[in-house]
Amino acid sequence: MISISEVGLFLFSLYYLSSMIASPVLRSKAFVEKVLQNFKAQGGYDAHVLSKLCLVDSDASRVVAELTVEKYHLNRLGTVHGGLLATVVDIGGSLAIASRGLFATGVSTDINISYLSSATQGDVLTMVAKCDRLGKTLAFTSVDIKCKDTLVAIGRHNKWVAKAHSHPLNRTEQGEAVEAVEDASTVPIKQSNQKS
Repeated sequence: MISISEVGLFLFSLYYLSSMIASPVLRSKAFVEKVLQNFKAQGGYDAHVLSKLCLVDSDASRVVAELTVEKYHLNRLGTVHGGLLATVVDIGGSLAIASRGLFATGVSTDINISYLSSATQGDVLTMVAKCDRLGKTLAFTSVDIKCKDTLVAIGRHNKWVAKAHSHPLNRTEQGEAVEAVEDASTVPIKQSNQKS
């Protein structure tokens, strides 16, 4: 005969183990897409420069996106502008954090980029962004940007996320929305995630 305490211990063990496994909903490409659309819907710099950035894939801690280099992405030498690549690192780091369930992705503390090669108009850039660590106050991300098989740039983007953890549109560890909203693409991110 199994005692009630043994059943309780068994159920607690199942709960504990299931909480350690990332939920498929948490890794949802649709959730990361909503965050990307929210960046674009705000109408600022991101909407102008990265309006055609397309999410290709997303799972827990990793995001893949593509962008075709257009004329307005070029510098005066006819190659992709370094500022565009830095912007891709910026957004890529934010989307990698979103892949961990944060709708608000914090504020930048530092960003760096190394330029290794170039791209020209019509080339397709592939961005692979990873959330290397998500803590209570800081998140650390790394971003690779490739053109075909050539590494064009590598970057790191670190963000202060302490207040971002409490945003109402974040996903819980079980992958559920903290607050249901029909169209998250138009929800403004308030400046509440700024350091005080």
